[in-house]
Amino acid sequence: MRGTLLIAGGIATVILLLVNGAPAHAEYGAIAYDQMTGSYASSSNEPTAARAKELALKNCGSPGCQVHAVEPHGCGALAKSDTDKAWGGADRETLDAAKREAVEHCQTHTSTGHCNVVVSACNR
Repeated sequence: MRGTLLIAGGIATVILLLVNGAPAHAEYGAIAYDQMTGSYASSSNEPTAARAKELALKNCGSPGCQVHAVEPHGCGALAKSDTDKAWGGADRETLDAAKREAVEHCQTHTSTGHCNVVVSACNR
């Protein structure tokens, strides 16, 4: 009888660990941008990378949109120049880091403008 109780207790412990210890559902994002038209869109917290890319491309609305995926728990940002077609994108662990790097990358490609973040988000 004692052996049966130990086995039952062990099974209950394993079930609790599986239910409570399961990792949270990963969620994906994407940023789409068309340098020629300036169109852009983003998606975040989607169940798959494919779905995140699909939504960003659809909402970008231009055949020239290129898409970049942002991993689960990652943050992405897109910065554009206010005077020319320069842009910069980044994905990092924090939103501040992604924004900062997107602006820095954009600034290296513009000769006359100032770059500003136009879209940014983090995935869960």
